[in-house]
Amino acid sequence: MKKTLIICVGIATLTLASCGSSKSSTQSNKGGNSPFGETYEMPCAEYDSNSEFGATGIYKCSAAQKGNAQMFALQNAQQIVRMKMQHAYKGMVSDYTNSYGNNAGNDIQSKITAAGDQVINAVINDTRATCVRFSEVDDRGNIECYVGIRISKEMLAKKITERVSNALSQDEKMRIDFKENKYREDMEARFKNFKDNN
Repeated sequence: MKKTLIICVGIATLTLASCGSSKSSTQSNKGGNSPFGETYEMPCAEYDSNSEFGATGIYKCSAAQKGNAQMFALQNAQQIVRMKMQHAYKGMVSDYTNSYGNNAGNDIQSKITAAGDQVINAVINDTRATCVRFSEVDDRGNIECYVGIRISKEMLAKKITERVSNALSQDEKMRIDFKENKYREDMEARFKNFKDNN
């Protein structure tokens, strides 16, 4: 009887030990071979390309406020693109002003910057969504809205160049050797090379 009891305890111990090791082995492989676990692509994903600035706005709110969700997601996407465009344009203005030197004065640089900012704001305010998606309603009654937008870099460069040309007097253009076509080409090249990873 004693011998049978010892054998049963031994078998039970081995069984429990093997179950424990099997469980921990399963947990360590839960994520598979990926160091990031399971991943998903964002709905309405819009990225910068050589020809367009792109962004996806996201907004979460109550499912009863679907209209607000779309409006605020669009505004979020617009703000993302605005920051990209302003960053690329400020780099353009900085390079341009460095090329003609400080003797031309800060007033010209201010006019060039203001003209570009006016165009950027006008273009952003006129942005239309290229994609709109809503998530399912979650346990709390909330939804997420995703809005993608794209803006042509060539069109933006053309409009900014026209505005800058109109903002500067003939005397100011001569002082900085402003050539409209060259300015537009330089801006198009800078915008083309600007990508999300910058």
